[in-house]
Amino acid sequence: MLVKKERRVLNETITYLNSYAKYVVVLTQIVVLFVFFIKIILDQTVIDLKETIDQKNQIILTAQEMIDNNNLLAKKLIEVDKILLLNDFRYQTLLTVLKNIPSSIVVNTIALRENEFLLEGEGNDPVDIQKLQNRLNLKLKSKATVTSITKKVNLYFFQLNIENEEASG
Repeated sequence: MLVKKERRVLNETITYLNSYAKYVVVLTQIVVLFVFFIKIILDQTVIDLKETIDQKNQIILTAQEMIDNNNLLAKKLIEVDKILLLNDFRYQTLLTVLKNIPSSIVVNTIALRENEFLLEGEGNDPVDIQKLQNRLNLKLKSKATVTSITKKVNLYFFQLNIENEEASG
């Protein structure tokens, strides 16, 4: 009888383990599937993040080219602005000089240089040349200087230099 009881207990234990083993196997399969789905979701998230990083890198590279082009254009605009300022100085100075030359003075040459004008002319009276210099010094933002004056026969030949002080210093 003892052997029968042992067998019975053993059979009950085996039956008990078999019935619960099914649940353990099913539970293990559920856990494995759950882990598998989580891994798939995480892998997809990693792939999406890599694609986002690649897209942002492409945007950065494109933006860098645009920034470089804009910097180059800005430098060219600064150069154009300098040229326009110089031309504005030249135009305003020439206009003022031509408006303020008295009728007793004849202009022979006007030479344009980067930041200055050289005016060569002749007049009958050195006082008229001095008046022209004083008038230009009052009207212009630049300094007008008579650099040379020579007398030949009854005429005074002179050179008048007008320098743009803002551009040169």
